[in-house]
Amino acid sequence: MSVFQRSFFETQQTERAIAPEIRAHAWADRFREIISDMDVDFYAGDVTLFGRHNLLSDGSVVVGEMLSSSFKGIRTKQHIQPSDDSHVYLSFNIGNTTQIGRQFGRETEARPGQALLAVMEASVEALAPVGGHALSVKIPVGHFTQWGLSPADLACRPLDCSGADYRLLTGYARMLVDVGEQLNPTQAAAASQHLIDLTGYWLGVGDKVRARNGDAARVEGRLFAIRQLINQGAGDPRINLAVVAKRLGMPTRTVQHVLAVAGESFSQLLTGARLRRAYTLLLDPAFDDVPVSTIAFDCGFADATGFYRAFRSAFDTTPGMLRDSRAAR
Repeated sequence: MSVFQRSFFETQQTERAIAPEIRAHAWADRFREIISDMDVDFYAGDVTLFGRHNLLSDGSVVVGEMLSSSFKGIRTKQHIQPSDDSHVYLSFNIGNTTQIGRQFGRETEARPGQALLAVMEASVEALAPVGGHALSVKIPVGHFTQWGLSPADLACRPLDCSGADYRLLTGYARMLVDVGEQLNPTQAAAASQHLIDLTGYWLGVGDKVRARNGDAARVEGRLFAIRQLINQGAGDPRINLAVVAKRLGMPTRTVQHVLAVAGESFSQLLTGARLRRAYTLLLDPAFDDVPVSTIAFDCGFADATGFYRAFRSAFDTTPGMLRDSRAAR
């Protein structure tokens, strides 16, 4: 079991202006260490460098609080690594200014008390004016898969933040930022799972959360571990049942049995993970110059014909039609 480890950095406003490229480089380096690789920029006219970034991670889940001068975070094709970006990023606006998110050709605002959702597997822009204040949560995409949700379809869309479930989630996240480092491994594991469960309740899949935490919780835990490892390695054409079983420390028969109990198979999950990633990249305008066949190969498919057939069967559309219809989504 893991514990929460804190990453904290604070920069103070200086009396003289700091060159934007120096500020951007300093912040980009820290975000690369803590959250993800990205480029950083600032609003025109902002010559200060102020920020407090207080984040905790147990190796899988990240929760944190950020307060800063103006901020523009940009992830492009060059930053996206399929092996380590299979996460969903949530930003809860607890400040007094409006924040903006852009992804998949969509733009949405998060006013005070509202939230933004982004997929780390695709290019994204996050913009906040001076004085931005937010809580953030980063969780593995495998949980969304178990809940039957498509993060790509939720990204940069209005989210219901009016209910008690949202206030409970943000309140718990804030408390975890304050005390998470004090938890022992057992407590940290429970707290991390509770944060994920509260996210599921907020997104309207409480029935799936309850099912996961019932009598079959142990089996569900194994199933999640299998799914998440497949999600992370799906782009590697060499991944197979034996590789996944070895990484999990399970016999191949155990992996097959866990999947069979859930009515699934290894090949089904692997194909599904590859298709979801292809779907995400095809929705991303940053990849419009990438041929469909290249996306298919990068997502782990051995041939383009098989990819086209599987894609149409799964989504009832073709890769080209999905790209063309993106504006209507």
